[in-house]
Parts: sequence; structure tokens; C-alpha cells
Amino acid sequence: MTRGLLRAAAWLLPLAALLYLGFALSDLDLSEFGSYLNSRVLGVACIVALLYGAGLYLLAFAWSACLQKCSRNPVSPEAAVQLYAFATFAKYLPGNVFHYAGRQIAAARLGYGQKAPAQATFLEILGHLAAVGVILLALLPFTLSGLAALLSLAGEQLRPWVFAGLLCAVAGIVFLWLSPKARALLPSLDIRLLSFVGLLQLSFFALVALLGVWLAIPVLNLPQEAMPLIVFVYLASWLIGFVTPGAPGGLGVREACLLAGLGGLADPEAVLAFAALTRGAFLVGEALFSVSGFLFRPGQEVSAQSRPSATAR
Repeated sequence: MTRGLLRAAAWLLPLAALLYLGFALSDLDLSEFGSYLNSRVLGVACIVALLYGAGLYLLAFAWSACLQKCSRNPVSPEAAVQLYAFATFAKYLPGNVFHYAGRQIAAARLGYGQKAPAQATFLEILGHLAAVGVILLALLPFTLSGLAALLSLAGEQLRPWVFAGLLCAVAGIVFLWLSPKARALLPSLDIRLLSFVGLLQLSFFALVALLGVWLAIPVLNLPQEAMPLIVFVYLASWLIGFVTPGAPGGLGVREACLLAGLGGLADPEAVLAFAALTRGAFLVGEALFSVSGFLFRPGQEVSAQSRPSATAR
């Protein structure tokens, strides 16, 4: 039943997001939308792309640390970071999982086996959810009144997305609880590793929040007291896009959530410009990060003697 729900969600949720965006775009004044993309804003977006691309190394180092901990074979940290960078842009292929599959295949070919890369990726996904959740909880006291106002203004638009997000969360929790394979991916508890990886994950998403605010200031033109609410809605939109199966890189879902969530704060054209700028800047940053993988010169990788046998994999 859980698999059936996930398959249905993989088709229906991205389609619903695209339909919502299509209807929203039909009501917008695209000439006014272009006025928000001035040279100053585009210059900020270029800097944001560079900083975001550099920030992705925080996630790469966290995944590499998990891979080294979970693997029984010698691991080259440089090789792990390199293959993480190479696989990053594959998230935009249909299915939203090809960057994970690419890492898995590349790591296995380097001799790290199958289980260790899967465990490292599983810990990364849990780290994403935990880090964003911690930031959202920290922002909640500063956004309660604003969230109440947004919900009253955009209740009809937000209600299906809240329902969809809760449905995906429940399906994911049930899958993890009932699946022995998922439980087997949890490595032995290591407080130092979890602390290190948690710090890197929190640092990355704090950077993402700051970069989003930097782009929001000139585009949305909102008072400073609204910044915590913008960060909250932006990270919540990222989280919904992340957990939505089938949406490549949350494409369409994140933008739809931003339009629904911020429509009560600013003009829809401004919100659309903000969504397009953040998506474009982060796309460029991810592309630069992927290309930067060629700059790495991995040290000694897993030797042929230490590689696990086919049965061990």
C-alpha cells in the first residue's frame, strides 16, 4: 500500500504543481515580472550562485565523512567528494533520485561496496530533514503571527499542499518503519560523526536561508521584520519539494509553494521573480559545483586487493 501511495504521489504531486503554476502564470502580468529582473538583482544572483556552489562542499564533506565511517575499506575523501560533485546535477533528471543512484554506482565501482554508500546517502537524507526542521522550529516563534495571516489569506491555496506534504511524510515514516532494508541502512550510533555531519548540514541550510533573504530583499521589497517569515516559507517550500517524489530537484513544486505561501505578502509577479531567481542562481551554483569535481585529484583509492568480493557487495 505504501509503495502504491508513493507511485501515485510521484505522478500526481508534480503534475498538480505544474497545473497550479500554469493557472497562476495565466493571471500574471509578465511585463511587470521582467521589471524585477534589473541589473542589480541579476548581479546579486550571480554572487549567490557562486556562494551556493561553494556551500555544496559542506554537503559533500558530510557525505564523504559518512562514507568513510560506514565503509570497511580504505576510502579516499577526495574521490568521494569528486563523485558527489559529479552526480549532483543528475537530480534534475525525471525521478528526483538519479544523483543518489549515480553516487551509488560510482562508489561501488571504486570499491566501496553497496551498503556503505547507501548508508551515507540515507544519513544525508535524514540530515536534510533534521537540519531544515531545526531551523524551521527556531524560526517558528518569530513567524506565528505572520503565518496565521498567510493562512487566512491563502488558506484555499495552501490547504492541498499541506495535505500533500503530510501525506508524503506519513508514507515515508510508514515505509521506514515497516521496511527492514531501510532500518538496516542505519549504521551504529557515533555521536562525533553525527555532531560533525549535523553541523555541516545546519551550516549549509543556514547559508541557503541567508542567500534566499539576500535575493528577497531587492525583489520582494518587504520590511525587515518580514524576513523570518520569508525564510520560513522558503525553507518549508524547499522541504516540500525535497520530499515530493518524482519532482526533479523539487522543480515546479517549490515554486508553486512559494507562490501560494508568499502571495499574501507581495505582488505575485514579485514572488514569481523571486522563485525564478533563486531557482536560476541555485541551478548555476549546482552546475559550477559539478564542474568543479574535475579540479579534484583523488588520492589513492581503494586498492584492488582491498575491494570487496562480488558476494560481499
